[in-house]
Amino acid sequence: MKVEFDIQGADEMLRLLQRLPYEVVTKRGGPVRKAVRKGALVIRNEARAQFTARTQTPGKTGVNYGTGFTAKHIILKRRPPYQGKGERFIVTVRPAEHFNNHKIGKGKKPLRANDAAFLMEYGSTHQPAEPWLRPTFETKRQQAADTMVATLRTELDRIVARLGAG
Repeated sequence: MKVEFDIQGADEMLRLLQRLPYEVVTKRGGPVRKAVRKGALVIRNEARAQFTARTQTPGKTGVNYGTGFTAKHIILKRRPPYQGKGERFIVTVRPAEHFNNHKIGKGKKPLRANDAAFLMEYGSTHQPAEPWLRPTFETKRQQAADTMVATLRTELDRIVARLGAG
């Protein structure tokens, strides 16, 4: 699911980024990587909390047994940008096998953390969907954007001060 939105008020920082020396801005992702990662962490942390909350509610059988295994495997992954320059992080679920090795389906493949997360998000013929990631993004995207802008502003101020002192 690809979602895009504009961040307002970042024009001055973009102009400053363009004026800074290339080596300073791009070193291991530079301030942009750090800012985007911090924003993505806002969404990842809330996604973990939402997934945990969904697993604490009893299902059809009245049984709830959230172990926290899948929530621990909700992670950030750094990905190349869609086009051109930039930074991109995605919130995803690592496909780790559950320690009890539960088996699912005709071929009886092991249940993985990403399988459980997908079943919760989209449901199945046996289980209604209980979305946790899409609502998290909708409620936290502005906070994530604000975190990115604040972090980028702080990092750029630090870089400009260091370059001015040197």
